[in-house]
Amino acid sequence: MSPRLIYMGFGEIGRFCLAELLAAGFDVVGVFCRVSDRVVRDDAPSVYTAARRAGLHLFAATDPSDPAFLEEARGLAPDLLLSVQYDRILKPPLLAIPKHGSYNLHFGPLPRLRGCFPTKWAILDDESAGLAFHCIDPGIDTGDVIARALVPLAPDETDQTLYGKLVEAGKALFVEQLGWMRALDAPPTLPQNPAEASYHPKKVPYDGVIDWNRDAAWVERFVRAFTFPPHPAAKATLGGREVQLRAPVETGPDLPGRSPGEAALRADGSAAVQCGRGSLIVRQVLLDRQERPVAEILG
Repeated sequence: MSPRLIYMGFGEIGRFCLAELLAAGFDVVGVFCRVSDRVVRDDAPSVYTAARRAGLHLFAATDPSDPAFLEEARGLAPDLLLSVQYDRILKPPLLAIPKHGSYNLHFGPLPRLRGCFPTKWAILDDESAGLAFHCIDPGIDTGDVIARALVPLAPDETDQTLYGKLVEAGKALFVEQLGWMRALDAPPTLPQNPAEASYHPKKVPYDGVIDWNRDAAWVERFVRAFTFPPHPAAKATLGGREVQLRAPVETGPDLPGRSPGEAALRADGSAAVQCGRGSLIVRQVLLDRQERPVAEILG
């Protein structure tokens, strides 16, 4: 018999993994989508759309701890529960239902980068990104690891480019798990070492606001960590106006006599903004969602 599973997914990677499960003959007995993915759409990757078009059962509940959903899930008698970019914490009453366990594909090289916004934090902390396919336990990304992949950062890595790399690496890592999941025979797992762990809560790093007191190298990474159009870019105040900055920006030398956040126009039309150490070279800003030359803001 084909393994019965409950699937929880989101985005391009979520849609891909669902398609791979169906192609491999899994019996997807129900699909639980994010609250933001509950209508049919063709303008963006949608697990809801893919599941509906495949004729799969879509759970009406929006809370995975809803007693009515838990009762429905028990009645479906799943062998596995899989989560791919689903955004809610799964609690013990749900985790106890699948006969052969619950598993998650996390966009961080566990035990590093547990929690939220792992791509942003990898760039901010200038460390390798990656993925982990792991068991779900009552903690947050603390379950034993089955497979892991590291993704080094390029010098000009942005949140957008890194996410794209992780999606592609995640597809490959997920496909590697299909064999043992199909046989319901999990390989040996590796417990996470808490001493090596890092965790970030469900909060945008530093509220997305540039701190000009930081050194220029950190500010430059911050801008790259918030470069993922059309999502909000790094927020800043320049010349008394609130703007947003996207990569590319560059680091430069200190500006003698200027305090952090003070800017000076340059002959080529760019501006240098003093940081705690060094400066940030900016050519374009976003003002009222429109890209403008920085000289228009400071001129």
